[in-house]
Amino acid sequence: MATTSKEIENFDDLLTCSICLETFKVPKYLPCLHTFCETCIDTYIVSSKEKDNTSEGFKCPVCRIFISCKGTQEKPENWASKLPMNHFVTSMLDKRAIQRSEKMCNSCHVKNKTKEAVSWCTTCQEAFCGQCEEYHKSFKITSKHTVINVKKIQSDQSSYQLTGALSCEDHADKIVEVFCVDHSKPCCTLCATLTHRKCENVISIQNAAIDIKQSNQTNELVRKLKEKCKGINEIVQNQKQNLDSIQTQYENILQEISKLKERAIEHLNKIEEQIQIEMSSSKTQVDLKLTDEVDKFSNYKSMVNNWERMLIGTIRSGSEQQCLLEVNKIGLKFTALEEEMNEAVKRMKYVSFRFVPTDHMTTFTSITKSFGSFKIHERK
Repeated sequence: MATTSKEIENFDDLLTCSICLETFKVPKYLPCLHTFCETCIDTYIVSSKEKDNTSEGFKCPVCRIFISCKGTQEKPENWASKLPMNHFVTSMLDKRAIQRSEKMCNSCHVKNKTKEAVSWCTTCQEAFCGQCEEYHKSFKITSKHTVINVKKIQSDQSSYQLTGALSCEDHADKIVEVFCVDHSKPCCTLCATLTHRKCENVISIQNAAIDIKQSNQTNELVRKLKEKCKGINEIVQNQKQNLDSIQTQYENILQEISKLKERAIEHLNKIEEQIQIEMSSSKTQVDLKLTDEVDKFSNYKSMVNNWERMLIGTIRSGSEQQCLLEVNKIGLKFTALEEEMNEAVKRMKYVSFRFVPTDHMTTFTSITKSFGSFKIHERK
């Protein structure tokens, strides 16, 4: 079945380099089958080498699979040039260019001329203008090549493929001619001679490809790929949902921790307020008691000072009789006051405040190391 122009347009994503996001220029593919422009993958390899400081390989820019280059004698700067060409992509690019009337004559291009192509050689995989097509047919070596008219390709009526010959993956200068059924491997004659010489089932590539598009093998592989893609998509969606749920759980746990902290602070503030009230009440009582004692003994001091001044005044200015009376009078008062003061001193106590924290509060910072345990639970 020929590939229509609409199908070609639908394949634009297959014809676009995922690095530069432009149409492929010299498409090269990796073992994982991702394709890139040769210059793009070359720049990527060199930058990866400088970043990772490894000479054993690099990771695919898309799927991140490690592409091992261990054992190769080539320098990393030359790895891209040794990658196999994606001939399918090249063929699709050529066909799209032809269908869009953008394909120019390759022979004229070599001579720095620009001329619109009118035909395509599937063997040489090159486009020709009318004059170059005549030259091409006139040479004995190329006279039997299959040449397709560009208009037939553009009208979707051509059943020919643009690529008549495929290059060998192992020997780029050789074309694929046979297919080893034993190893499911397309081979050039050199491969067949060196590697598949003892294989029992080696047939021509043409016979191997008969009805391959409609074969059960191809249909089954397409089915498996679609099924696998669907399964992978479900996994991706599930993991994305898991990411969303993890974010929600993460935020909820942070809120829970914050609320725990707020409740703890609220509780600490409450018990702090309680002990402050208790201390304030106790201090008021102690203040009253000590103030009373201070006032009482201040009065005692005032009385004693007054008695002292009276006695000294009498001694200095009074008569002997007046002094006798004051001594007896003050003496009796002093004796009574002294007894009263002694009793008061006996009842007097030195008051001090002392704080004794509870065991929980004393060990709070040492035993409280975390708000709780955080665990990642995994299940199938």
